[in-house]
Amino acid sequence: MTDKTAKPLNIAHRGGADLWPENTLEAFGEAIALGVDGIEFDVQLSADGHLVIHHDGRLKPDATRLNGVFLKKPTPHINALNLETLQTYDVGRLQDGSKYAARRTQRAHMDGARIPTLAAFDRLLTQTKADFRAYTELKTDMVDADQAAALAAAYGETLKTAPSADKHIIVSFDWRTINAVRALFPDMPHAYTTMGFAETDPDHKSAAQDRPDGLAARLRNASKNGAPWWGGMDWRDMEGATHGERVLRAIRAGGGTGWFADAQDVTVETMAIAHDLGLSVSAWTVNDTAEMQKMAQLGVAAIITDRPDILKTL
Repeated sequence: MTDKTAKPLNIAHRGGADLWPENTLEAFGEAIALGVDGIEFDVQLSADGHLVIHHDGRLKPDATRLNGVFLKKPTPHINALNLETLQTYDVGRLQDGSKYAARRTQRAHMDGARIPTLAAFDRLLTQTKADFRAYTELKTDMVDADQAAALAAAYGETLKTAPSADKHIIVSFDWRTINAVRALFPDMPHAYTTMGFAETDPDHKSAAQDRPDGLAARLRNASKNGAPWWGGMDWRDMEGATHGERVLRAIRAGGGTGWFADAQDVTVETMAIAHDLGLSVSAWTVNDTAEMQKMAQLGVAAIITDRPDILKTL
């Protein structure tokens, strides 16, 4: 449910990716010290079955060094490297002049930062307040069903003994992973992540601009034909005036209670629909002051941001 009188939670996206090295213990520690309400982070499986925290499916060349040298493309896949090897890489500095560095001009360099394990982050979470939120994004390639099942199973097994399991909220674009974890833990807090509705709507006006062999067309066509990432919660089976409404109704029909929304899709109309369906709404990724204020006025429960320092001042 939405509550327009409550201040949205301040959730540091990847630990505050515009301020510190994303998805590292260093960033998480800084965000906690800043006083955020929670942290969003990405989880994948290493080749030897460890849950590690990293966003991209491959090591990011603009932000990853080995023996002081930045990597070149093509970089290794995360799931092709074992934990020991992964932790030899330094992810604390951005390469000067890179496109990624140009997007993160205020990010601090923290030499020696490593790709952490989920277990290490869980130990850090034991030092946070009782109502701290850990938005755990299970990251898959959106296609491979076996990969999704293995990741969900490993995460579910970890939750059985994790010291901070009660702080976790599972989120994912790959709804199969959420459904698998919910089957193990029916009361698990969760939020179904959606791409921009314009990206998954087969009839959206922007479809006319898609290249036939481009990613946008592939995403749209997959959605049109019942994409595997919907996890059987198919918007095509729902009624509604818009594609977005049908997607939200699919979440609710599948027993979902949370919507992890692309901020561009959070409007008066979609918030009203979410409210009527009993869905809590978290908006990602909001870095602009005016947009933060807009999300707050619309009544979102949480704002996921690369700039938790700005949100904290509002």
